[in-house]
Amino acid sequence: MLSYATPSGTKRFHDRMKSNGGLASRLAPAKLGSTGLWVSRLGFGAYRVHEHEPDHREALLQALQSGVNLIDTSANYTDGSSERLIGLALQDLLQGQSEFQRDELVIVSKAGFIQGTLLAQAKAAQKSGAELWPDLVEVSSEVWHCISPAFLEVSLEHTLQRLKLDRLDVFLIHNPETFFKASRKNIDERKAFYKRLQNAFAFLESQRQAGRIRWYGVSSNGLPEPENQSSHVSLAKLLAAAQAVGGADHGFRVIEFPMNILEAQPLLFRQQEGKTLLEMAAEHDLGVLTNRPLNARREGRVQRLAYFTEHNGVEIKGELHATLGQVLELERQLPIRTKPVPIGLRWGHELREPIAELGDVLSWREFALVKIYPSIRQAMSRLPQDAAAQAWRSRYEHAISRYLDLITADLEVMANSKAQVFMEQIDGLAPQLRAAESLALKSIEALLGVPQLHSVLVGMRRPRYVKDVLRAKGLLTPDQAQEFIQSLQRHRS
Repeated sequence: MLSYATPSGTKRFHDRMKSNGGLASRLAPAKLGSTGLWVSRLGFGAYRVHEHEPDHREALLQALQSGVNLIDTSANYTDGSSERLIGLALQDLLQGQSEFQRDELVIVSKAGFIQGTLLAQAKAAQKSGAELWPDLVEVSSEVWHCISPAFLEVSLEHTLQRLKLDRLDVFLIHNPETFFKASRKNIDERKAFYKRLQNAFAFLESQRQAGRIRWYGVSSNGLPEPENQSSHVSLAKLLAAAQAVGGADHGFRVIEFPMNILEAQPLLFRQQEGKTLLEMAAEHDLGVLTNRPLNARREGRVQRLAYFTEHNGVEIKGELHATLGQVLELERQLPIRTKPVPIGLRWGHELREPIAELGDVLSWREFALVKIYPSIRQAMSRLPQDAAAQAWRSRYEHAISRYLDLITADLEVMANSKAQVFMEQIDGLAPQLRAAESLALKSIEALLGVPQLHSVLVGMRRPRYVKDVLRAKGLLTPDQAQEFIQSLQRHRS
């Protein structure tokens, strides 16, 4: 059995799915540039999937059985658990009695970030005096980045092990522009940036020859950025670097970047040597994947292009006020007298400002996960062990947890209200999208009308997400999609 995706295998997949009423019966697959691989117009984005979540495994299998044949993950997603989930699911699927074959499925992964377990190991090695990989970029205490051949070799080996593969279809350098976050951003640093990428490409060419990868490329938030931005990544220079190490038959064949109906720079703006990113990609017959179709970043905030969980807004407001009172009273009864009071024991007082000022739901969730909950756990571990203090701890943990959940729910109520208004605006600008029942589906349908986007990567962690997303039909022609997206930029500028 072949251990990699092939043009004939991927075509066979879509032919079968078309006759079985799968996604291909409504959306014709796209050829992934000069790789020749045929991919589903919607891909399984595995950013937050985890091997210990049965729903995530079920969602992946449901997506494959419905006609999705491209899976996109990364070494750092959920600390490697995303790759492990995919590996386990594929192993069961391909070794069982199913009709799926390895040459039908396109598996994409990425490398560059050093986080979680790998970062802890690297820090321990550094502390013991061991030599780490060259050209490390220490972005923060929690995030390092590296694209040196030595690191990529380790990362690729781990990726193949977790995915249970002997060959990866597409291997992408993950957000190389992270380099600029720790540089002086001057001309010399920019030259060093492309030199590093050329060295990385040279290694990836060697891995093609060794049969460990088929194709490679770059996944970069900097590709759509304006040329005058320090984080801009030049596609022309990436191609030149690949040709310098691989000749005309180089393996740089795929790019990935963010795009959604509110962030449409790759389609609308000429930011790659006088061309749009999509124009240049088409000129060089590159495979194009796009991510973040439902999370738009505008003016420092994230706008979710989908509905959140529905709540009764009046009930949430009432309980929010009552729970805040309980939290504040417990914080006044704090069983320690240290000064200053650890922030993990005074979040009620810190969060008394109007909820609307806390930002968007997704930024709030990230803040709570990264800042609030760790500080609470740390502060609780320092409380006295006597019965009174531990009784207070139990009451406070329950109250503050409920309070934080209610803040999330209240922000979701406000976000859903705005989403409803936005949906009506979309239907006014593109009446053809009225047939798409949800905001998420309208947003995805618009991207599907852009033929240069070969596969739109969507987070499908739950079976219900898969069911919703895969109702897409391709409601807009390319001209209609272009006109709608342009009109939306003008309308919201």
